[in-house]
Amino acid sequence: MSGILLDILAGTAVAVLSGMGVGSGGLLVVYLTLAAGMQQAPAQALNLFFFLFAAGASTAVNIRRRNIAWGCVLLLGIGGAIGAAAGAAVASVTKPRILRMLFGAMLTFTGARGLVGTVKDGIKRMRAGSR
Repeated sequence: MSGILLDILAGTAVAVLSGMGVGSGGLLVVYLTLAAGMQQAPAQALNLFFFLFAAGASTAVNIRRRNIAWGCVLLLGIGGAIGAAAGAAVASVTKPRILRMLFGAMLTFTGARGLVGTVKDGIKRMRAGSR
């Protein structure tokens, strides 16, 4: 499979997951760094630019369905803008190796937390069903 076709398929898959609400930014960065051979910082920057388009498309659908809590958007947007600026400033002075390690640790923590939560929910359901 050609690199261009693989890039298109990866972008489509990540956008579909994003549209379903899955936090798939990590998936795109992993693809870009491991499969496409991109350095960590440019991969993260490309990921942010990519999600302008992916989020815009899914936001339009959610606006039409009236699923947007505009008060939360305002508050989270303010915090998000401040946090993104701070994160970009820190990333710009962080060595690529350290940036990659921090990103990997964040993905590992997030995945482990999701797995533990799923296991706990399954145990609760099993216990509730046995009573």
